[in-house]
Amino acid sequence: MNFDYNSLVQKVDAYLRRKRTGSRLWTLLLPESLFTPDLWLWEPRRVARGAAWGTSWALAPVPMQILLAVLCSMRTRSNIPVTVLSCCISFPGYQVIAWPLQWYVGAMLLDSMGMGSGIDMELIRQAAYAAADGWNAVMEVLKHVHLLTICIELLVGCLVTCALMAACTYSLVLLLWRHK
Repeated sequence: MNFDYNSLVQKVDAYLRRKRTGSRLWTLLLPESLFTPDLWLWEPRRVARGAAWGTSWALAPVPMQILLAVLCSMRTRSNIPVTVLSCCISFPGYQVIAWPLQWYVGAMLLDSMGMGSGIDMELIRQAAYAAADGWNAVMEVLKHVHLLTICIELLVGCLVTCALMAACTYSLVLLLWRHK
């Protein structure tokens, strides 16, 4: 079976154009610019940017990760299908692993600058285990740490890990593309 990516893009575009003429709601939900052909091109840099946006937003602790990744991809003219597919690496429940690690990264970075809470991996582990018992149990474990400091450490950790994941993904895709 021979797969032709360009003909698939043309068929999707034609189908969506037919749907848009018959449905006002469809037009409101998906902008026309989402289906411009250059956002679906199979070029090394566009694919690498799409993969980078998808994986970085997949690690971010926010709702609607795919929507945010697609918006960033549209802005940087990246490949939309690759963005959506790479954003799906965040399986349900990954937060149990990712958020404590992101918090730890943020705490270590801020501690190295003298601004952290002094939290260590053991306290993060205790807070993660207490999460099964509810918010009050987590707050009991973290009673000596200011909540705003925890949020800042988590935010810094998320930004750093998402940026590192994007840079690694971008570089890896380009490297693999050149050596195929």
